Amino acid sequence: MSTNPLVELRAVLFDVDGTLIDTADLVADSLAYASRQHLGRTLPREEYLRLVGRPLAVQARFLAPGHERQFVADAMRYYEEHADREKPFPGVLEALRAVRAAGLKTALVTSKVREELEKVLRRIPLDRYVDAIVTADITARPKPAPDPVLKAVELLGVRPEETLFIGDSPYDMASGWEAGARTAAALWGPHPRETLAKEKPTYWLEKPEDIVRAVGELA
Repeated sequence: MSTNPLVELRAVLFDVDGTLIDTADLVADSLAYASRQHLGRTLPREEYLRLVGRPLAVQARFLAPGHERQFVADAMRYYEEHADREKPFPGVLEALRAVRAAGLKTALVTSKVREELEKVLRRIPLDRYVDAIVTADITARPKPAPDPVLKAVELLGVRPEETLFIGDSPYDMASGWEAGARTAAALWGPHPRETLAKEKPTYWLEKPEDIVRAVGELA
């Protein structure tokens, strides 16, 4: 779906894992731990990193079909036991504050379910910087379907073409594009440029500080 770059920007949506919070290695380690419990072995690390950005239930279906429920429980337990490894990327909190100060509406659009995200927000209160939150369990389909982005713009009272979705995964880029929003690929996450390029992001962000620059050029 095409977007019109001349339409005024009114809202910015943010993915969480790999975009605002550095969790890729922790997610991969959680999946590897659960794999050892149910498969007796682990896969190459790149297989786990490739799944970062998908809901845990989807990851479980892919990695341990028939054992999804226990796989999810084991992965979540490992994640929580090592949650002190969660850190916001340098510069992202300042970027969130700057985007709101510019008068733009903001939302988190994550593949985590509400229970998972609430635990994260108790440790890193990203919710104080946004107007809405969309988790994977409030839409019929998660990213890469357009549903999460469409739900976010509905909650914010804006149109997709007035919106920029910033994410680090091809699932983010596909979701934003299918919804009719502009997309910005964050290159500090685990997904390589060549993977993201297949989803044709509107903009490229080399570092978190580029968020403010990109939004300033569009607003």
